Amino acid sequence: MRRNRFRRLASVMVTNEMSIVTVHKEPKAGRPRDNRLDAAILQATVELLEEHGYFDVSLAAIAELAGTTTPAIYRRWSSKADLVVQAVFRIEGDDVVADTNDLAADITTMVWWSVDKLCRPAGRAALVGLLGESHEELKGRRADVTRVMARAGERLERAKAAGEIRPDVDTAVLIAMMSGAVLQMAVTNGRRGVDDAWVASVVSVLLDGIRPPGRTERANNWVVQ
Repeated sequence: MRRNRFRRLASVMVTNEMSIVTVHKEPKAGRPRDNRLDAAILQATVELLEEHGYFDVSLAAIAELAGTTTPAIYRRWSSKADLVVQAVFRIEGDDVVADTNDLAADITTMVWWSVDKLCRPAGRAALVGLLGESHEELKGRRADVTRVMARAGERLERAKAAGEIRPDVDTAVLIAMMSGAVLQMAVTNGRRGVDDAWVASVVSVLLDGIRPPGRTERANNWVVQ
């Protein structure tokens, strides 16, 4: 059953092109969106997930802790699941894909970012709830996951073009291997056992599987011998 749920979650990574028609409308007058309230809602969501778990958290409880109303939350997020995804797994910002032109360092950073999001208590609570969504509900996350996958894929494709990754390596599989290792730890151990040595081991395995023949770099010392 658990394996099937992981397969269902992975299915959201399949891309789906959509036609978008933009209709120009005059902007409506009104109060600007309060970013401070957004931050309060996101923080309240994380705190309640850590304290109560996914299924015992309601939008009403989140609104109360954040000092706002349920309608105010619905004006920003379409559902509890959408709010949880944004609060816990934030897909925007600089901590999504590392790009320093140092492949080993960038993969190490991306693995650590995954650990920080998936292995903390709020991340584990969110996973339990989101894995229980229906196939149709999971499909609704396709755009967000595809965007993150595309950014990570672009970084790895540049490494492939530079000769740092074998030309036959499927970068989508590589990304799945990076996140899969962290996901397994999140489900079984949380942060227990996840340290610098564990992350370096994951990165070393990934790099040893993608380096062209003749390269002997170490995960923490990107020097060609």
